[in-house]
Amino acid sequence: MNVRHSDYGPSQAAKRTLFKFRKRPADFGLFGIDDGSIDEGVDEDDDDWTGSRGSGSSSKAVATSLAQCEWTKNKFGHGVFTGKVDRYGEAALASARLRSRNDPELGIDLSVGGFAGLVCRICSDGGVYEAFVRTEAFERLGVEYVCEFKTASKSPPSGGENRSRDKFSTVRLEFKDFLPRIRPQFQTKEDEEDSREALGKSGNIPKFVGKDIRQLGFRFRGQSNPLSWSSGFSRFYLALDFIKVYRGQPEPEFVYLSDSRIPPVVNDGMVKHDIKRLITNPIESSQHDVISLIDEKEAQKIRDREDRSAEETYYKYMGEEMIKQSGLSYTIIRVAGYNEKQAGTDSSTVRLQKMNKDIFPVSR
Repeated sequence: MNVRHSDYGPSQAAKRTLFKFRKRPADFGLFGIDDGSIDEGVDEDDDDWTGSRGSGSSSKAVATSLAQCEWTKNKFGHGVFTGKVDRYGEAALASARLRSRNDPELGIDLSVGGFAGLVCRICSDGGVYEAFVRTEAFERLGVEYVCEFKTASKSPPSGGENRSRDKFSTVRLEFKDFLPRIRPQFQTKEDEEDSREALGKSGNIPKFVGKDIRQLGFRFRGQSNPLSWSSGFSRFYLALDFIKVYRGQPEPEFVYLSDSRIPPVVNDGMVKHDIKRLITNPIESSQHDVISLIDEKEAQKIRDREDRSAEETYYKYMGEEMIKQSGLSYTIIRVAGYNEKQAGTDSSTVRLQKMNKDIFPVSR
């Protein structure tokens, strides 16, 4: 659903595509395992900002004492960043040098047109990753902008099933959440001291707003993720479908009225698709196996009073998940119920909050 695109055309779309690995195979070649340098570049273009027709980093593998990783394609055409790192190791995937069409010395400018962040469609393992952006500050001071995000995963398989836990999700990374971080790669001790001094002076390192992007990528750090006791490594898997840039919205593209009975945090094990329920109590998980001897009239009352509402809560939750994965900007309002009071009273006021506290019905 992109009203701006249908009303005003591609130039005013709510989102613009930067990289689309499955549908534009050439974009895969613009990324490679990161070695901390900025070299070969591609040009910015009005319709294809990444210059995917150019040449860039190729697929390659790196094996060091700290990390073993590779950038490859899966059978669906997604770019896959996978491997393992030890406790203090890290592995990174980075794009080729991105260049402005107007001034090749500069990076691409994503701040024009009101763009406010990146949208990434990924399939991952539930690990914690970093998205990073490099501007001239990286070349001059060794400072890059970093935004940490957590990926989703499926619940552990039961009964010894050998089933993948990788799960698709859509993550939104706001430019304002990219914070400066110094990278430990300098020619001399004096360079490192200059960089740390500059980083300490906030005026010398501007906030990231989407300008002068010369390189972007993703990183997995061992210290941010659990370690396998058997191998001594943290394994990771990050498949990329697309990377887009989205416009800042003064109001959400979608407002969804949901159910206040949905818990603030829902784990995969709480979602029972077979019985269409959200299980918040371990005792509830076995209740659907219990047989009760009651007459049909009483059974209908129970279904009307309890079963239907529990099923509605399940579908409301599934609706929330669909919106969260859509890449749209949204607001979810979890409503306890509706009443018939007149508008203008306190019961007709919708208060936005992040906790299920002080919940009461609102006027229709």
